[in-house]
Amino acid sequence: MKNVTSFKTLILAGAVALGFATAAVAGEGPAEASAPAVTGRGLLGQSYVNLGYSFVDLQGTGIDAQGVNFELNQNVREGVDTLLSYNYLRSDSFAGGRIKQNTLVAGGRFYTSFRGFKPYAEAGLGWTWLRAPLGFSDDSFTYFAGVGAEFQVTPDVTVTPFIRYIDATTDSVDHEWNYGVRANWWATEKIGLTAAVIRDNSRNMEYNIGVNYRF
Repeated sequence: MKNVTSFKTLILAGAVALGFATAAVAGEGPAEASAPAVTGRGLLGQSYVNLGYSFVDLQGTGIDAQGVNFELNQNVREGVDTLLSYNYLRSDSFAGGRIKQNTLVAGGRFYTSFRGFKPYAEAGLGWTWLRAPLGFSDDSFTYFAGVGAEFQVTPDVTVTPFIRYIDATTDSVDHEWNYGVRANWWATEKIGLTAAVIRDNSRNMEYNIGVNYRF
């Protein structure tokens, strides 16, 4: 595996930075008693675009992969978001080539708000294009469903554990379960920083960092 430590260090540093941001905000003095309560803000219920980078450690293969991610999240009304996402993933070279996968999906997230957290459910479908060495190719419909909960740590920081099931009509994705946690920090009114760690049922590990722009 090439540069595994450096990639993991970079991405985990993003998560650590979010942690320090959380501690810094939490360490500020208490607000005046007369000040209005801050309800906080996360990713659910917001309209934003995300651009991210992923590093994937493919368990037991000696092969790693890197990817870029784009997601558009559009709030429709209270409790309902729509999403459109694109992911490109490319593996290390082996057998004279690389695994290259493109995935485009659209769907919705449905959430409800409680004091301090927002549980949600999501579902969607799309298409996956897969190319691999030795002339292998596989294109198919892809669909997913998931659940999670967004916890408001501070007014600008959220942490979201989640589970997502992904499958396809052919073998490009085969009954995949993703278990992960995502942190987001709104650094300004428009710009947010996010980091995530995800493990699937094949023990592959994905480390993701990204930037959100709220509109």
